[in-house]
Amino acid sequence: MTRRPAIKLGGVSAAARIVRAMGLSGADAVLGQLRQLNADLAEQISDQIMPFDVLATADARSLQTLVREIDSPVLMIALRGLSKQHRDAFLGSMSTRARALFVEEMEELGPIRRSDVEAARTVIARSARQLSDQGRFVLPEAGYVS
Repeated sequence: MTRRPAIKLGGVSAAARIVRAMGLSGADAVLGQLRQLNADLAEQISDQIMPFDVLATADARSLQTLVREIDSPVLMIALRGLSKQHRDAFLGSMSTRARALFVEEMEELGPIRRSDVEAARTVIARSARQLSDQGRFVLPEAGYVS
């Protein structure tokens, strides 16, 4: 008997590209079925389908809801290294006073590991999907579907 070498076919990234190409309703259906079979895998694929920076393109009311639901320290960490345009979308959903305090605190943060930034962004993207499931956040379809 000879062993055949294992072939890597793409994993989570390839699955995310396939699911993203299905469109919003197709992706929701596939991910719903996958959640029943393997919830962790469904979350990993969902994380790659909806990147954090795409959330900045959501409508103003949705962003306000999301920002209110997220702990400030998590949002501060997630906004590190984000483009000014995307960061301003999140900050624009705050009142002037709250924004000033938030930016001041954010500037006082020391260096943050890239892995911590990615973890905070994942938490926020997952919260956005949960709020969407509750009808309280409208996912930006342009970023969801390639």
